[in-house]
Amino acid sequence: MTDLENQTIEFWNQLELEDSKRKNKNKAQTNLSAENQKLREMYESFLLQSATERTIVKGTYVGIYSDQHCFNVPGFKDWVRVDNRHSENKYLKNTQLGDSVEIYLSKVDHNNYSIEGSIAELYENAAHESLKALEDDAIVIGFVKSINPAGYDLEIVHDGVTFAGFMPNTLAGINKLYDPESIVGKNLDVMIESYSKDEGTYIVSRRKYLKTLIPDAISKLTQGEVYNGNVTGTTPFGIFVEFNDCLTGMIHKANVHPDWQEKLTEVKPGFEIEFYVKEIIKDKIILTQILRESLWDTIKNGQILDGKIKDVKQFGVLVSLDEETMGLIHTSEVEKIGKKFTSGQEVKIKVLAVDRQNRKIFLTVA
Repeated sequence: MTDLENQTIEFWNQLELEDSKRKNKNKAQTNLSAENQKLREMYESFLLQSATERTIVKGTYVGIYSDQHCFNVPGFKDWVRVDNRHSENKYLKNTQLGDSVEIYLSKVDHNNYSIEGSIAELYENAAHESLKALEDDAIVIGFVKSINPAGYDLEIVHDGVTFAGFMPNTLAGINKLYDPESIVGKNLDVMIESYSKDEGTYIVSRRKYLKTLIPDAISKLTQGEVYNGNVTGTTPFGIFVEFNDCLTGMIHKANVHPDWQEKLTEVKPGFEIEFYVKEIIKDKIILTQILRESLWDTIKNGQILDGKIKDVKQFGVLVSLDEETMGLIHTSEVEKIGKKFTSGQEVKIKVLAVDRQNRKIFLTVA
């Protein structure tokens, strides 16, 4: 073998040796890098961290000890402990050993180094903020638990969380409830009025919700159809009735059933009665138990009628035209006439104008 051939073989052998050394070095460095990473992760897992109340951490579920759910949080000296009770368990029922769970730190004792946490508070805080952020006209469900002299205690469920609620008596319905106990034990649609931070209670209103139903309920009323309702109160001139959950109307004394016209004081709140819708003026509903035409239904401008002075006011003279129809001789018209009027005086009058939208009749002396 020539010297040139020997030199060539030696050259290639040297290249192979250097390549082998380089590969071994890279492998060693790779192994060292992986080992360093593992050591770094172990170091970081044991690096002490200070637990802070009212913060959220992530821990690994390790089981129940001393009747508490325990979670390992990297860097904490002790487990985070959550009480083993129903309010917490409902959020942990599907949790398995080794699962990663977010926990709200509710109490940290640095002297004895104990950490108390809560899963319930985490969910409740989120639901609480969501509930407070609802629009003013948002509807929530309230379960009426009990009644007290001031109102009703409720439970409000939102995003799976139950909150305490309170509804004052004045907000329980469109009118005062004739049977205050009638809504206890029921689920009701209500709206949030405010939040009492001191009591930790939401103030709610059923009345506010019912008022939103009125326009649609009025639009569906039909004259000639028989309706059922409950009396909410009486006056010398008629009966007030609540019906269709959110509507209130009045039956004038002249349109009350003849058997009751002279004994309205005996009609008590809560009485159930039948009636018809007579007229709707703006948002006022006029009811009747007697289907008949009254003077109001037929009165026209320029008509001459007999009337009786009901009262003399600063703004004019009130004239009774029949049992349920009243007209006004305005002060300006009284001054033109130049006469004095007294209650009970019979007069012949002339209709100047009829404002059906506002149910007003303007008169003068015929």
